[in-house]
Amino acid sequence: MNFSDIIYEKKDRIATVTLNRPDKMNAWTTKMGSEMHQAMLDADRDDNVGAIIVTGAGRAYCAGADMASLSEISHGRATATGSAPPPEEFANGDRADYRTRYSWPLALKKPVIGAINGACVGLGFTTSLYHDVRIASDKARMGLIFVQRGLAIEHGSSWMLPRIIGVSRAVELAITGRLVDADEALRIGLVHRVVPHDKLMETAREAAGHIASKCSPLGVWQAKKMIYDHMFTDLATAIKEDDASMTMMSKSEDFGEGVRAFMEKRSPRFKGK
Repeated sequence: MNFSDIIYEKKDRIATVTLNRPDKMNAWTTKMGSEMHQAMLDADRDDNVGAIIVTGAGRAYCAGADMASLSEISHGRATATGSAPPPEEFANGDRADYRTRYSWPLALKKPVIGAINGACVGLGFTTSLYHDVRIASDKARMGLIFVQRGLAIEHGSSWMLPRIIGVSRAVELAITGRLVDADEALRIGLVHRVVPHDKLMETAREAAGHIASKCSPLGVWQAKKMIYDHMFTDLATAIKEDDASMTMMSKSEDFGEGVRAFMEKRSPRFKGK
């Protein structure tokens, strides 16, 4: 695969997608979004990949939409929702909620770890909300900023952010447009860990490697699916579907291997079946 706006690598059962416009602080383009979707869909379908890391080249994660795109919007030549249609292909997107331009990572079987290496602003911030785990460098800065540009909130951030940090905190960030540093992001639950900048990728790879080598791919997928699907439903349905998932998993090869590995005091050799 040849890409221009991202770097895509696969090694040691980990796929890494690096936003690669460092001279523009990895400002988001339609092409970047398309390439990112293509790469992550490839990783999701590769049995040799157990986890996906997304990060940025240089000193930023993603500083938001490319300024040329914002200029097009301000001059009435485009809309704030973007001119590119949603991707034509989706992974396991059985809900309409996952079949949109930015929410599709929720439906990936593989876990997505965001390694937030610097400024994560605007559209960069929005896309990071659809990662399963966010690990931040101590140099990270994160925020919506839209109200400071005459806009408001976009692409489901109004739904995702309150579920991650709570309604009150989400409203405050949205109506002020202020940036939070890494320590505050950790304190309010926006990121899961903060590490020294030079340890970020090592930490992200350790987290991804643990999932890829120690956890059942089938179990990881089912866990993601149950949690995200059940944000749209009631407790009774969640209980019913959790139990159906556990019944299915109890008949899987991975369950048998997990029990054997525990009894034999060795690492499991899961196949995702």
